[in-house]
Parts: sequence; structure tokens; C-alpha cells
Amino acid sequence: MPYGSLMWLDATEPLSTKPLQRLVVAQDTGSAIVGAVRADYFWGWGDEAEAQAGRTKQALRTWVLWPK
Repeated sequence: MPYGSLMWLDATEPLSTKPLQRLVVAQDTGSAIVGAVRADYFWGWGDEAEAQAGRTKQALRTWVLWPK
């Protein structure tokens, strides 16, 4: 995915049924993203963000928003 691409993310928060639906930007590939069809969501900084990131392993759907 080219850096800077706009993408719509449709998932749930970790260990929850609470929707996680956001417009996101492809910013890097990261060392944790290995294999096809994988994504890494940045939760922020601090202990709670680190805990959320460690629990994030659920399925998701994404759409790339290309300009016309």
C-alpha cells in the first residue's frame, strides 16, 4: 500500500464487540506486519495504549480510498 493512502477501517476493539470504524492513513510497514493482508493500528502512547495494542488480533475489513 503506498504511504499516505487513505483507508477506511472496519473492525471491533480488542476483546470487545464495540465497533472500531475509522478513516486511517497508511504510514509505515512496521516490523510486526508480516505476511499478506495484515495491518497495524496505532493506539497512541502510554500503558493503556500498549495494552490495547497487545490485545489487537481480531479480523478486520479495509477499503482503500483512491481519488477519481
